[in-house]
Amino acid sequence: MLGLGSDDEVKLIKYLFDDKNYNPLIRPVRNINESIEVQFNLALSQLISVDEKNQIMKTNVWLQMYWYDYQLTWNPEQYGGIKTIRINHSKAWRPDIVLFNNADGKYEVSYESNVVMNHDGLTYWVPPAIYRSSCDIDVKYFPFDQQECEMKFGSWTFLKNQLFFTYYLNRRTLDFSDYLRSGTWDIIDSPARIQEQKDPVSGDIRDMYIVKFVIRRKTLFYIVNLIIPCVLISFASVCTFALPGDGGEKITMCISILLALVVFLLLISKILPPALTIPLIAKYLLFNFIITIIAIGCTVFVLNKNHRSPRTHNMPRWVRVVFLNYLPKILLMTRPGHSSRWQARSLKDAMMEPRKTPRDQSLLKTPDTERKVFDRSLDFNHAANFNNDTLSTFDVFGEEFRRASDALKFIRQHTLKNDHFDTIIDDWKYVASVIDRLLLVTFLMVTVGGAMGIFLQAPHIFSVVDQDAIIERLMSSLN
Repeated sequence: MLGLGSDDEVKLIKYLFDDKNYNPLIRPVRNINESIEVQFNLALSQLISVDEKNQIMKTNVWLQMYWYDYQLTWNPEQYGGIKTIRINHSKAWRPDIVLFNNADGKYEVSYESNVVMNHDGLTYWVPPAIYRSSCDIDVKYFPFDQQECEMKFGSWTFLKNQLFFTYYLNRRTLDFSDYLRSGTWDIIDSPARIQEQKDPVSGDIRDMYIVKFVIRRKTLFYIVNLIIPCVLISFASVCTFALPGDGGEKITMCISILLALVVFLLLISKILPPALTIPLIAKYLLFNFIITIIAIGCTVFVLNKNHRSPRTHNMPRWVRVVFLNYLPKILLMTRPGHSSRWQARSLKDAMMEPRKTPRDQSLLKTPDTERKVFDRSLDFNHAANFNNDTLSTFDVFGEEFRRASDALKFIRQHTLKNDHFDTIIDDWKYVASVIDRLLLVTFLMVTVGGAMGIFLQAPHIFSVVDQDAIIERLMSSLN
């Protein structure tokens, strides 16, 4: 039986290509004015990649082409019941279907497979191909973007009056029978359409089969590696206002954050194409960049307030009222020991204030008065026995007393002055801490509001894609 079957196939091949004088260069039409119908469909095997920088989509597809060749018909009963044969692609006529919007200059398929022929003249050819097609990438909502890429197929030489497309089995979408899921993109839809394209120079019209890929990016990779670090960096810039103002860590931290944002901006510029629209993630990075610049300016302002002293600046009354009385209450800030310190200071001033009574003032005016004070300190039995030497000694003692009194006054004034200076310095430091707290709250609100305002612009940010359900829906439309 194998030998008979083989002989029948040899006879059939001889009959089709030798006896009929079949020419694979001639369109299989009975009339030269007749246009041949090619039923076309595309089966997607894999969405390999989408190169945003170069705006190229790389796919692995199978081209499904069906047409009738009236010359390649036979009666199966005359050839051992053979209904289908497979021949080399060069022996049969094939439509010269190419990808018009290819991006690498490869118009032909990757592998020219055999042509399958049925006894009734139905011929189909399913060559595989890896295409790199151009795609207009819209980076406005990156990385929460949805792209629409098209693949345009058509005959390179035949016009519409010579070759026209129809939908195979009325299928108007891709065939996903052997589709391998992509780890980067989800396919949302894949409508196909046939439209006429007019040559702007010659005016010739040819049929085009166009497949649109509606794909949505899987954002988990970008959320983990790009968005979360950027969000943490933005909150780190807010935390600079929680650092103490005495050290130089504030400026150092802000500059470090600024450098980190520059690195992320450079990373974004490498993976995205130059475009008229600013990507969503770039907007967020620029927003953080501006916020950090403003934070540096505010930090310099706070450090300036923190290092002020009564020798360089006077504290205005409104600053004392606003930043020492009202804002701390609004910001829920307390100043430990502030009221008790002022009470202690008032008590100290009262204790160190000299009592200005007539008697006290008269004690230091004349030597006679000083003698009276000295007389009270001696024994009353010897009060009348003062001689000139004793009076001389008393004069010396009175002079030392005055010097000691002046020294005590100087020490008291110096102590009060230092205490007053320390109080004002502490007030300036507290004003700086109040401004820090105010800026912390303000920048936190601006950072959160800005992030939400930017990312919520993306229309698909909260959309969850069930790829299996979509593929099942698209496949059901083929049946």
